[in-house]
Amino acid sequence: MAPQIKISLNPPNNDEYYTSNDTISGSISIDIGKPASIKQINVIFKGFIETVTKIDPVTMRNQASLMAPMQDTKTIHTVVNIRQRVFPPENVLSAIEGDLKPFKVKEGVHKYAFKLPKIPRKPSCLSNHSRGLTTFLDRDHVRLPPSFNNEWKDMLKFDNLDLFFYSFGKVLYMVQVKIELGKPKSWYRPFEKILSESQVVEFIPQARDLTFKIDDKPSRGTQVSSSTNDVLAGAGKNVVPLTSNHNGRIDRRTMGTNSPRVDVISQMPDVRVYRSTYRIELPDERTVMWLEARSSTLRRTYRKEPLFAANSGKFDAVYLVMMGNKELIEKLRVVPTKIQLNLLENVTYLSQGVANQNVSSLRLAKNKVDPDLRMTLLKHSRGRFVQFSSSDPNECRWECELKLKDHPQLKKLRFNEEDYRHRGNRLYSFKSCSIRRLFSFQLVVDWDIVGVRRQSEIIVDPMQIFVNTNENLESLPRYIPPPSYSEI
Repeated sequence: MAPQIKISLNPPNNDEYYTSNDTISGSISIDIGKPASIKQINVIFKGFIETVTKIDPVTMRNQASLMAPMQDTKTIHTVVNIRQRVFPPENVLSAIEGDLKPFKVKEGVHKYAFKLPKIPRKPSCLSNHSRGLTTFLDRDHVRLPPSFNNEWKDMLKFDNLDLFFYSFGKVLYMVQVKIELGKPKSWYRPFEKILSESQVVEFIPQARDLTFKIDDKPSRGTQVSSSTNDVLAGAGKNVVPLTSNHNGRIDRRTMGTNSPRVDVISQMPDVRVYRSTYRIELPDERTVMWLEARSSTLRRTYRKEPLFAANSGKFDAVYLVMMGNKELIEKLRVVPTKIQLNLLENVTYLSQGVANQNVSSLRLAKNKVDPDLRMTLLKHSRGRFVQFSSSDPNECRWECELKLKDHPQLKKLRFNEEDYRHRGNRLYSFKSCSIRRLFSFQLVVDWDIVGVRRQSEIIVDPMQIFVNTNENLESLPRYIPPPSYSEI
């Protein structure tokens, strides 16, 4: 009977997942049924990225390829490979002259403790990257990626094409034990036999190692489609139309490709303005309205951070802006009727220059605004006019704060307070050699404008979210209870 291997790992500092500050240690036990010839025993911490992408023959431009099956491309990057030899001991190994020869080990259970070297911060595959290789990495900040799709085998059990394609990329870390047995004397067994046992672990680097450069260049106001209807909180469909209903009109000329969604306020350099994707054209076809979220911390959001509460720096400063005819604005009745916040996930897999993308939507909050609360959230008396045309004094800009921080349910909302796992993965952004996982917030507000229903949408992109509640908590050492004393 072959030796039976059992791995026992010491828990990480946070008792949930290993980080860059952890040292992986533990013990292994080997149950040998009969005396065996063992050359060496190694404990290895290994991590790799595997991606599989598909080329759809319909996208190929020749008719002959339409009948061909989808072509697969596969890429594997080894990001970490550190080890420790636990048998034979170092003092025995240093006393041996010449090549390492096998040792005769008697039957029974043998235990060995191990403590692996410190986990490196940079992936080891960088030295193997050829010139011109396409990756998602930023040259100035290359770090180990977190675990991703550890439960990919379970996804293949369901008849769900979306889960099937989602599992095409994975970042796996494992502790592996390898036993190298002595070479058998039989001539028909010329090679040494190696026994191994592996245990997958969850590894998530610190927030500062997951942080990547955010591109703040103006982006286009494009529509985001959703491939699934996954729900984080609540029930029902969460795919929100980005245009108004059949009674509404949206002016796509004033917002979209020619107008950025992200602006910087010159008076407050740390605050950015995220505008709604499109401006809504009002009844006179000259006056327009849009929504703005003004924040300095929306681009980076940590777990358990409040999203709408006062002084949260997230969605506590949202403004309705109108520009056009002053008389119309003064007479217009605009009230919010429904507020919804979604989290959009965009995962891209890359292999040999071919990329596949998977987009999904998670609903964080959906609240109707009670009639008694509508005018409380948006008070015209607190709005202000700014004249912007010297030739026509009636052309003005008006803005008023939409006080979502006063909403009784929204002001209590904290981001991912329950530590939700989306398809087995915690919520965090990262970039690696061949997998990129990005998120963006989508704030949707329904309006009643003189009895006509309209809709505004703000997409906060780019942004980055972290699984950590506070990056300072990661550096704290594990709590060790003090020794207990008794009187004698």
